[in-house]
Amino acid sequence: MRRLLAGLLAGVLALSGAASLVAPSVAAAVAVNPKVVLVVGATHATTPTYRAWMEVTYRAVRQYTSNVLRIYSPNATWSAVKSAMAGASIVVYMGHGNGFPNPYVTFPRPDVQNGMGLNAVAGQGDSNTKYYGESYMDDVRLAPNAVVILSHNCYASGNSEPGNPEPSLSVAKARLDNFAAGFIRAGARAVIADGHGDPDPYITALFTTRQTIEQIWRAAPDRHDNVFTFASVRSSGYTAFSDPDHASGSTYTGFYRSLVARPDLRSEDVTGARYARTDGTPGAFVVPGAAEVTAPAGAGIFPDATLTPDPGTGLAPDSLPTGTRVRLLENAGPGLDGSPILHVATLAGEELGWVLGSGLSPRDSTAPLLWQVEAGSGAFSPNGDGRGDSITVTSRASESVSWTVRFADAGGTVLRSVSGSGEDIAASWNGLVDGDPVPDGTYGFTISARDLWGNPEAVASGTVRVDTVPPDLAADGAPAPALFTPNGDGVTDTTRLGIATSEPGSAVVTVRDEGGATVDAYSVAVPGSTAGVTWDGRAAGGAYVPDGRYSIEVVPQDAAGNRGAPQAADAQVFAALGSVRSSVSVFYPQDGDGYAKTVGLSFVLHSPVTVTWTIRDAVGNVVRTRCDAAALEAGTYSFAWNGRNDAGAYVPKGHYYSTVTATDGVRSTTQRAAVVADAFRIVVSDTTPARGQRISITLYTAEPLARYPRVTISQPGYAKRYLNTTKISSTGYRVYVTLGSGGTPGTLGIRGSGYDAGSRYQWSKIALPLH
Repeated sequence: MRRLLAGLLAGVLALSGAASLVAPSVAAAVAVNPKVVLVVGATHATTPTYRAWMEVTYRAVRQYTSNVLRIYSPNATWSAVKSAMAGASIVVYMGHGNGFPNPYVTFPRPDVQNGMGLNAVAGQGDSNTKYYGESYMDDVRLAPNAVVILSHNCYASGNSEPGNPEPSLSVAKARLDNFAAGFIRAGARAVIADGHGDPDPYITALFTTRQTIEQIWRAAPDRHDNVFTFASVRSSGYTAFSDPDHASGSTYTGFYRSLVARPDLRSEDVTGARYARTDGTPGAFVVPGAAEVTAPAGAGIFPDATLTPDPGTGLAPDSLPTGTRVRLLENAGPGLDGSPILHVATLAGEELGWVLGSGLSPRDSTAPLLWQVEAGSGAFSPNGDGRGDSITVTSRASESVSWTVRFADAGGTVLRSVSGSGEDIAASWNGLVDGDPVPDGTYGFTISARDLWGNPEAVASGTVRVDTVPPDLAADGAPAPALFTPNGDGVTDTTRLGIATSEPGSAVVTVRDEGGATVDAYSVAVPGSTAGVTWDGRAAGGAYVPDGRYSIEVVPQDAAGNRGAPQAADAQVFAALGSVRSSVSVFYPQDGDGYAKTVGLSFVLHSPVTVTWTIRDAVGNVVRTRCDAAALEAGTYSFAWNGRNDAGAYVPKGHYYSTVTATDGVRSTTQRAAVVADAFRIVVSDTTPARGQRISITLYTAEPLARYPRVTISQPGYAKRYLNTTKISSTGYRVYVTLGSGGTPGTLGIRGSGYDAGSRYQWSKIALPLH
């Protein structure tokens, strides 16, 4: 018996090779840490600061993953950065930004714009900067569902370079959309640009929360809650978000926070271990799984698990040549050499027999996965108009696969089938069958993918919609205001046209001058049935348009690319007058001392016009006329008002308005600046308070005070209340008070009083309706 077993073993080894006598036991694959890449570009004297900031980010990232690569100037060359970014789940870049549109060129330069400013040569300091634009990103392959964070870059969030003018709304939108496009083509599903904030809060949220990328971005510590969105022009199916520093109506400034993303991307999609590749070689046999014959002499194969040799030869009845790929069906336990006795089959599943594991090596035994299954906007219109005539379904496999995408109707009949191989899957359908477009409706698609080792098939499915019906549009009257003054002073710098559409999509806006020439063109998202179209009075290049009449044409476009009938409305641009200002909000000439005896009133003319400049009281009566129908050249005009009327007497205490009207003979506009002529300007948090309500009362003093002022409250049904204030600014004092809940409605009296620096008593009062 011992001789038989010895002969058997010798025969098996003769056909299996003796290089490896013992194979590992069956085991499972191990997940990997998500890869994070931190890049600091060549930013001249600012580079040391960026390196220090990025080291703080590095320490934060290391709490969550050990797979972190740092590529810092002076060694941040393109070759080093490109290599590091391969397979990265998160990329953070600090450095120069070169975007488009910009003041230097009138055409896009994808070789140098919307990318990274890196070292041209390694080890040559922080000033040998070379720009690698979005076209270079085509050579980068990020991990599935990657997030790119652009930190402290010019242009990336829509912003300008330091010292340059604020961009128009349309320019800011184009900049942030363009800057994200290359990174999205490289595989990113979200590009965050933050010109002032640190990247650390975004990274912490990605690793420690279960939120969408939109939720993470909206909750950032430096948020301003001035968010507007639009459909990305550069990246189909993506949504662009901007959160400017300041918003006044539909006027925005400070474009330092943006996001271009699939907004439903979740944090666990970015950092989840399930997005590791599936084509690795396991350290042990996996059953069911795959293996390859690697013994130089091949592997002996037997009809059963006893591994009984042929009686005549003492060898295995048959053998598998070196390089044969097999599927593992069953493990019968260890053989004489300690390696497992394995039941094997062809990759197609045809049973072959039993072999000793020492003649095999484990191979990829994990089924492939399909990531990022997308279908653009999800709708298309095969009507030959050049917009949305076809749809492309894309996905990314976790390893190289043979794949097929099938498009089918509601009954399951396959209308188109596209096959290919590799990790990137893309299949287009033009909605035609035998040359004719299919009817409008919902159609399904299925992606099936198999790897090279016979592992279970990966399958994903979804739907697309064929829609050839254009949307309807209704405009909400004329733009408001119908005449606006886009000159950057923050007053009526934009006009807005309300619209309603029959379905969500976008609105394509074209602005034309009186001669019919196009001066601006852009699109806005229409996420629901209503939206607003805002124009900032600038041409496509960012410069303000001349005064005149302009037509704002709006065309509705649905997700399938169908465009409905246009509607147009006229708006007047008259930007000659701007920056009507008061140097202070309160002054006090009436007491005759020298503390606050005048206020500076001013305005700016951007072109020659005829001007009437008056000072009016709260009800509109003219108390002082500075000029009446005077022809004035462009420039800045100002004077110091001493609080006296045209007769030379002091005006009563109260609210006054510096009122400027300008006209070119065709158009006219009026702007005003408010000022209070009184000891105090009294501001109440609610000008129609209710009994029992808590309110704040703030006194802004015209003159320096000897001590903090007091507030007196007179409420019907209650005795007077005397309250001390707290200083909140150099001229502001505040107190909070809860009004009595009883009494009767009527008038609430509020009186502020105090002593100026010369110890002269002064006071102001207001009356509010109480309910």
